[in-house]
Amino acid sequence: MKTHGCEVVHGCAMIGNRRFGVQTVTIMCRWILMLALTTMSASAGLTRLDALSMIESGNNDLAIGQAGEVSRFQIRPQVWRHYSHSRAYENADVAANVAQKHIVYLETLFRERTGREATDLDLYILWNAGAGYYERHGFSVERVHREIRERAQRYVNLRTVPAAQLALYVSRS
Repeated sequence: MKTHGCEVVHGCAMIGNRRFGVQTVTIMCRWILMLALTTMSASAGLTRLDALSMIESGNNDLAIGQAGEVSRFQIRPQVWRHYSHSRAYENADVAANVAQKHIVYLETLFRERTGREATDLDLYILWNAGAGYYERHGFSVERVHREIRERAQRYVNLRTVPAAQLALYVSRS
Protein backbone atom coordinates (compact mmCIF):
# COMPACT_ATOMS: atom_id res chain seq x y z
CA MET A 1 0.00 0.00 0.00
CA LYS A 2 1.32 3.42 -0.98
CA THR A 3 1.50 6.09 1.71
CA HIS A 4 1.44 9.85 1.09
CA GLY A 5 3.21 10.71 4.33
CA CYS A 6 6.83 11.74 4.71
CA GLU A 7 9.51 9.09 5.13
CA VAL A 8 13.29 9.02 4.86
CA VAL A 9 14.76 6.35 2.58
CA HIS A 10 18.53 6.08 1.89
CA GLY A 11 19.27 9.71 2.86
CA CYS A 12 16.37 11.11 0.85
CA ALA A 13 12.98 12.25 2.04
CA MET A 14 9.92 10.95 0.28
CA ILE A 15 6.91 13.24 0.34
CA GLY A 16 4.12 11.54 -1.52
CA ASN A 17 5.64 10.19 -4.72
CA ARG A 18 8.44 12.78 -4.86
CA ARG A 19 11.95 12.32 -3.59
CA PHE A 20 13.78 15.27 -2.02
CA GLY A 21 17.22 15.58 -0.49
CA VAL A 22 17.25 16.00 3.30
CA GLN A 23 18.77 19.49 2.91
CA THR A 24 15.88 20.52 0.64
CA VAL A 25 13.33 19.21 3.14
CA THR A 26 15.11 21.07 5.96
CA ILE A 27 14.89 24.33 4.00
CA MET A 28 11.22 23.64 3.18
CA CYS A 29 10.48 23.02 6.86
CA ARG A 30 12.14 26.30 7.83
CA TRP A 31 10.02 28.19 5.28
CA ILE A 32 6.86 26.47 6.50
CA LEU A 33 7.75 27.40 10.09
CA MET A 34 8.42 31.04 9.08
CA LEU A 35 5.09 31.16 7.24
CA ALA A 36 3.24 29.72 10.24
CA LEU A 37 4.88 32.17 12.65
CA THR A 38 4.18 35.10 10.34
CA THR A 39 0.53 34.11 10.02
CA MET A 40 0.15 33.64 13.76
CA SER A 41 1.63 37.06 14.52
CA ALA A 42 -0.05 38.96 11.68
CA SER A 43 -2.27 40.84 14.12
CA ALA A 44 0.35 41.23 16.82
CA GLY A 45 1.22 44.78 17.60
CA LEU A 46 1.57 47.36 20.30
CA THR A 47 -0.85 47.44 23.22
CA ARG A 48 -3.44 50.20 23.24
CA LEU A 49 -1.44 52.19 25.75
CA ASP A 50 1.87 51.73 23.94
CA ALA A 51 0.34 52.76 20.61
CA LEU A 52 -1.34 55.81 22.19
CA SER A 53 1.89 56.85 23.85
CA MET A 54 3.84 56.51 20.64
CA ILE A 55 1.30 58.45 18.54
CA GLU A 56 0.63 61.18 21.10
CA SER A 57 4.15 61.98 22.29
CA GLY A 58 6.69 59.54 20.91
CA ASN A 59 6.79 58.01 24.43
CA ASN A 60 7.95 61.32 25.91
CA ASP A 61 7.00 61.40 29.61
CA LEU A 62 7.76 65.14 29.80
CA ALA A 63 5.59 66.14 26.83
CA ILE A 64 3.23 69.08 27.24
CA GLY A 65 0.80 69.70 24.38
CA GLN A 66 -0.20 73.02 22.83
CA ALA A 67 -3.49 72.94 24.74
CA GLY A 68 -1.75 71.96 28.00
CA GLU A 69 -2.10 68.18 27.63
CA VAL A 70 0.26 66.26 29.89
CA SER A 71 2.14 62.98 30.06
CA ARG A 72 3.16 60.59 27.33
CA PHE A 73 -0.57 60.12 26.60
CA GLN A 74 -1.31 63.85 26.19
CA ILE A 75 -4.24 63.94 28.62
CA ARG A 76 -5.86 67.26 29.47
CA PRO A 77 -5.32 68.06 33.17
CA GLN A 78 -9.09 68.36 33.83
CA VAL A 79 -9.55 64.82 32.46
CA TRP A 80 -6.56 63.58 34.48
CA ARG A 81 -8.12 64.91 37.70
CA HIS A 82 -11.20 62.71 37.17
CA TYR A 83 -8.99 59.65 37.67
CA SER A 84 -6.12 60.71 39.92
CA HIS A 85 -5.12 63.31 42.51
CA SER A 86 -1.49 62.80 41.55
CA ARG A 87 0.32 65.43 39.55
CA ALA A 88 3.09 63.01 38.62
CA TYR A 89 2.42 63.50 34.92
CA GLU A 90 5.93 62.35 34.03
CA ASN A 91 5.54 59.02 35.86
CA ALA A 92 4.82 56.43 33.16
CA ASP A 93 3.02 54.07 35.57
CA VAL A 94 0.73 56.76 36.96
CA ALA A 95 0.04 58.06 33.45
CA ALA A 96 -0.73 54.56 32.18
CA ASN A 97 -3.18 54.02 35.04
CA VAL A 98 -4.97 57.29 34.25
CA ALA A 99 -4.98 56.53 30.51
CA GLN A 100 -6.38 53.04 31.05
CA LYS A 101 -9.21 54.39 33.20
CA HIS A 102 -10.04 56.97 30.55
CA ILE A 103 -10.04 54.30 27.82
CA VAL A 104 -12.57 52.28 29.84
CA TYR A 105 -14.73 55.39 30.23
CA LEU A 106 -14.58 56.15 26.49
CA GLU A 107 -15.39 52.56 25.55
CA THR A 108 -18.36 52.48 27.91
CA LEU A 109 -19.66 55.80 26.66
CA PHE A 110 -19.29 54.68 23.04
CA ARG A 111 -21.06 51.36 23.69
CA GLU A 112 -23.95 53.08 25.46
CA ARG A 113 -24.43 55.63 22.67
CA THR A 114 -23.90 53.38 19.65
CA GLY A 115 -24.89 49.90 20.81
CA ARG A 116 -21.63 48.42 19.54
CA GLU A 117 -18.06 47.92 20.68
CA ALA A 118 -15.48 50.53 19.71
CA THR A 119 -12.92 49.53 17.11
CA ASP A 120 -9.35 50.77 17.38
CA LEU A 121 -10.24 53.52 14.88
CA ASP A 122 -13.20 54.57 17.03
CA LEU A 123 -11.13 54.53 20.20
CA TYR A 124 -8.42 56.75 18.78
CA ILE A 125 -10.95 59.26 17.43
CA LEU A 126 -12.60 59.35 20.86
CA TRP A 127 -9.20 59.82 22.48
CA ASN A 128 -7.95 62.49 20.13
CA ALA A 129 -11.05 64.50 19.24
CA GLY A 130 -13.35 63.71 22.14
CA ALA A 131 -16.68 61.95 22.47
CA GLY A 132 -18.70 65.11 21.78
CA TYR A 133 -16.91 65.75 18.48
CA TYR A 134 -17.29 62.14 17.36
CA GLU A 135 -20.96 62.06 18.35
CA ARG A 136 -21.65 65.29 16.40
CA HIS A 137 -20.19 63.48 13.39
CA GLY A 138 -22.54 60.52 13.88
CA PHE A 139 -19.78 58.25 15.21
CA SER A 140 -18.78 57.89 11.56
CA VAL A 141 -15.08 57.54 10.79
CA GLU A 142 -15.68 58.88 7.27
CA ARG A 143 -17.19 62.13 8.59
CA VAL A 144 -14.34 63.17 10.92
CA HIS A 145 -11.59 65.52 9.77
CA ARG A 146 -9.01 63.94 7.45
CA GLU A 147 -6.10 64.61 9.86
CA ILE A 148 -7.89 62.82 12.69
CA ARG A 149 -8.68 59.86 10.40
CA GLU A 150 -5.03 59.67 9.32
CA ARG A 151 -3.80 59.71 12.92
CA ALA A 152 -6.39 57.07 13.81
CA GLN A 153 -5.14 54.91 10.96
CA ARG A 154 -1.54 55.27 12.19
CA TYR A 155 -2.77 54.14 15.63
CA VAL A 156 -4.43 51.08 14.05
CA ASN A 157 -1.23 50.35 12.13
CA LEU A 158 0.76 50.36 15.37
CA ARG A 159 -1.81 48.06 16.95
CA THR A 160 -1.54 45.54 14.09
CA VAL A 161 2.12 45.80 13.09
CA PRO A 162 3.74 42.40 12.28
CA ALA A 163 6.03 40.94 14.94
CA ALA A 164 9.22 41.61 12.94
CA GLN A 165 8.40 45.30 12.56
CA LEU A 166 7.28 45.47 16.18
CA ALA A 167 10.73 44.30 17.29
CA LEU A 168 12.24 47.09 15.19
CA TYR A 169 9.93 49.77 16.73
CA VAL A 170 10.65 48.54 20.25
CA SER A 171 14.40 48.53 19.66
CA ARG A 172 14.22 52.18 18.56
CA SER A 173 12.19 53.37 21.59
